[in-house]
Amino acid sequence: MMNNFIIESLILLISSVILIRIAGKKSVAKMTSLETVIILAIGTTMGHAIKENSLWQVIIILCIFVLFLILIQKLQLKHKLFERYLIGKATLVITEGKIIEDNLIKLRITKEQLEMRLREKGISYITDVKSGTIESNGDLGFELADHAKPITKMMLLEILNQSEYEQKNESNTTENLFNQVLKDNK
Repeated sequence: MMNNFIIESLILLISSVILIRIAGKKSVAKMTSLETVIILAIGTTMGHAIKENSLWQVIIILCIFVLFLILIQKLQLKHKLFERYLIGKATLVITEGKIIEDNLIKLRITKEQLEMRLREKGISYITDVKSGTIESNGDLGFELADHAKPITKMMLLEILNQSEYEQKNESNTTENLFNQVLKDNK
């Protein structure tokens, strides 16, 4: 009897993770599939405990859920296979400012939904995105194209130093020193 509900709880967890992974990244924003299943399972199990008054059995089941989560998280750190199949990898949806329609179809995300996510990140033009991904938690990850990247302090200092250098050279001579040598040797 005791082994029966332990096996049932593990079967429930595994099947729930598989179903949430099938549901896709769009359905689970901010949480991994496993975390979502654990939260739902804990809530459901607690509801059954109140209804059936089987407190110790429910506490054991909840402990199994949490231990299962910890075990899977540790396995993900050691084995990439677990990470790949239980959590998933990022999916490329934009490359060099162009939407990859086939990947949107695989993720079941419309172009309008992708554009909404871009606007939420403050991106006005798809052409401003060098690469864009839908992460395993459903978030949009992106790298801006060079022309759309904000200027950093280091870049600004380089520009200012280059301008100072060019201004000094223009005031010293009107022509490149090497050009003058080339003219003299003709």
